[in-house]
Amino acid sequence: MRRGQLLIAGPMEQAEIQRLTEGFGRLLGESIAFDVRREESLLGGFVAYVGGRVYDMSLRTQLKGMRKHLQEG
Repeated sequence: MRRGQLLIAGPMEQAEIQRLTEGFGRLLGESIAFDVRREESLLGGFVAYVGGRVYDMSLRTQLKGMRKHLQEG
């Protein structure tokens, strides 16, 4: 079992955390156990750290990607 850290923007239901954990397990091909912590600087979404990699699904990062896409389009 691999350990990881999951930073969340605000309250998250245990069922949501379980779905994320299972999804990362499927993605990485092994069981994951997250240490979950609320991060006040996040506006929304989450950031996961697993095995030296960062999976940034924060609202800020998603908005930056959208802005870049619109500017290029």
